[in-house]
Amino acid sequence: MPDRAASRLVVLGVGHELMGDDGVGVQAVRRLSREGLGQGVEAIEAGTSVMDALDLVPSGADVLVVDAATGGHPPGSVYRFALGDLASQRGMSLHETSLPEAFALARLAGAAFGNVIVIGVEPARVEPGTELSPTLQEKMPAILGVVRAELARLLRSEVNAGHLVRDSCAPCAHAWGMNG
Repeated sequence: MPDRAASRLVVLGVGHELMGDDGVGVQAVRRLSREGLGQGVEAIEAGTSVMDALDLVPSGADVLVVDAATGGHPPGSVYRFALGDLASQRGMSLHETSLPEAFALARLAGAAFGNVIVIGVEPARVEPGTELSPTLQEKMPAILGVVRAELARLLRSEVNAGHLVRDSCAPCAHAWGMNG
C-alpha cells in the first residue's frame, strides 16, 4: 500500500465498470498501477464512489482524473481539461454527480486539493457489460500514453514552479485526435 502522506499526485480512475466504456477510467488506472507509476504518485480506483475516493487523496495533492467523457468527437478521442473548465459544460459527465460537484462537496467538508486535471475519453458504447468496446481496447495504449504524459507534465510543473498554472483551453477544443 502506498504511503499516502508522501503522495503528491493522485491519478483517480472514475467510471462504472459494469457499463462498458464508462469504465475506461478505472481500467486505465488499474493498468497504470500494474505497470508502475513512480515515486510520489498514487493510483486510486474510484469507480462510481468518487466522494469516498476523494477522502483518500492526501491534503494538497494534485489530482489527475481519468474518466469517460462525451464531447462529440469520435470514440477514443481524448480530452484534457482543468476541473474549473467542466463547471460550465453540460453533457460532459456520464455520472449523476458531476466531478466539479464532487470536488466542491469534498472541499466543503474540509478537503484540500492542488490542481485537478481531467483526462476524458470519448466512449463508443455505454451499455451493460464489463468489457471495453473494441475501439477503446485498441486505443488503450495511446490513452495510457496521454495519461503518462500528463502525469510527467504535472510532476515537472511541481518541480519547476512549485505549482501548475491552470490551462485556459476550453473543453473539447483541446481534444487529441486519436481517431485513426
